[in-house]
Amino acid sequence: YYLTDGIYPEWATLVKSIKEKNGVPLTRKEAHFTKAQEAARKDIERAFGVLQARFAIVRGPARFWDKKTLVNIMKCC
Repeated sequence: YYLTDGIYPEWATLVKSIKEKNGVPLTRKEAHFTKAQEAARKDIERAFGVLQARFAIVRGPARFWDKKTLVNIMKCC
């Protein structure tokens, strides 16, 4: 599963934050899930930002690398 925000399509593997619908507030469970998910997403974005700042190879497009090479690059960084 991937933590995403509202700009991504409705796919089963993409988990978006839960928003209130039609003015109906979130339940405590939904609010807790949303808060935890947004915090985790922010941490991941921050960590990847540090990687991009320190290692130029991470800044470039990844679609041209094969999976094994990408794994080795991320482990090395």
